[in-house]
Formats: sequence, C-alpha cells, structure tokens
Amino acid sequence: MFASALWLPLLLAPFTGGSATPPPADYWTDVPAAAGRKLGPPRIQPTRYRTLKLNLPAAQRYLKAVPAEGDAPTLLVLPLPDGSKHQFRVRRSSVMAPELAAKFPELQTFAGQDAADATASLRLELTPTGLRAQIIGYGRTQLIEPYRQGDTQHYICFDKAAMPAGSKQWSEPAPLKR
Repeated sequence: MFASALWLPLLLAPFTGGSATPPPADYWTDVPAAAGRKLGPPRIQPTRYRTLKLNLPAAQRYLKAVPAEGDAPTLLVLPLPDGSKHQFRVRRSSVMAPELAAKFPELQTFAGQDAADATASLRLELTPTGLRAQIIGYGRTQLIEPYRQGDTQHYICFDKAAMPAGSKQWSEPAPLKR
C-alpha cells in the first residue's frame, strides 16, 4: 500500500496537469471594439489592427527571468493581427555594448522563434515606454506597438502591409555642411 501511495501521484501527473514544464506565459487580453474607440486614435495608423491590453508588470517579472542566448528558451505567448496567439521560444539577446547595458538595465531585448514554426522569427524589446515586437514569418511582417505615447497598458497589433502607402518615409538626413 505504501509503495502505491508514492507512485500514484507520479502516474497521474500527465493526466492531471502535473508537469515539470510550466505553461507558456500569456499576458494579453483583447480590448473590445467599443472600449478601443474610447482610447482615441492609435499613435500609429494602420488600416487594420487589433487592440490589446498587456499586463505589463507580470510580463516584466516573467521576462526578467528569461535566460540569455545559448540557454534553454522560455515560452511566451504573443498575439497576431488575425486574432490568433502563437507561442514563441524567447531568449535574452544583447544588442548593446556591455557598458551601455550595465548603464541602462531597463532596456531589455529578446529574440526568438515561433515554437511551431521556426521560420517565424521574433525581436522584442521592453523599455520604460512599453513593449515592442516584430514578428517576421508566415509570409509577412507583423508588429506590436504601444497604442499611444505614455500608455504601457494598451497595444496595437498589425500587419506591416496595413500601413498606408507613404506612411513611413525612410531617409537619411542631409549631410552637415562643413
């Protein structure tokens, strides 16, 4: 009887949700259209987008524990413009020189891939102004951006193709005259 009492929880663990692997972190909720309209126009004006709310404090705590490049990645759920959510394997990614990173620890960057489709790549940054993500894959580029300046709770998720023509003019400034 004693031996079966020890083994029973181990045998039932796969069926009762007992697992060594924690569930992927999902800190996003959709904002209903009526509530989204009350936010006013978004800072970025794509023709189609999804409005979301992020539990930023919980996401910050979770991302703080994400391992560095080379370590086992952590699963994070991110929304896509089509209404779906995908799991991404995320690792901390250094983009600044170590001296700058030490001076500005509040600027965090991450890289990853879709857990089900490794051809979809992710770049994510977390700063005092909020979270930003770029997902390249599935035949398009999708972005997550703060809904408006100074608001780290609300976000828009959109396909880059939904940006109006000419809305992003990429040009270098004129050289300085000497």
